[in-house]
Amino acid sequence: MKFRVYQLFYVAALALLIASLFMPVTQYIEPNGATSVVSNFSILQPDGSCSYTVCALGVVLIFTALVNVFALLISFFQNFELQKRVAILGILLLTGYYLLLLIVSLLMIEGVGMTMEIATILPFIALILNVMSFLSTRRTEANILAAASGFRLRD
Repeated sequence: MKFRVYQLFYVAALALLIASLFMPVTQYIEPNGATSVVSNFSILQPDGSCSYTVCALGVVLIFTALVNVFALLISFFQNFELQKRVAILGILLLTGYYLLLLIVSLLMIEGVGMTMEIATILPFIALILNVMSFLSTRRTEANILAAASGFRLRD
């Protein structure tokens, strides 16, 4: 059994999503120098208290990782239509993640400075890899159909 290019894209996107789950996403620096750290599941306030109001970010990333695992398992059966639909679902989920991150950032940015961490970029790279896997799946399906229709008998 050989790996196809779109399967490698799924594996790379899955690794990036899992890595970004455990890293802080942003830091908010107040004018007095106190910093709040936002991860995908919680907000660590400067006084040491922890708020779990942003757990939706982590839930979206976990669900997207499960969708990528499902897409990888489907790819072994070469069900191209379902693969394309699952890739589109992953793209939509990652777009929703960034919309949620934007909403959280706009709610918290009032009078504070914000710095982005590397975990903010990792889901975007996974989004690009999902788009590339969608395009690669379409190309592979077209190549298989072209090879199958190339053996017709001529009149």
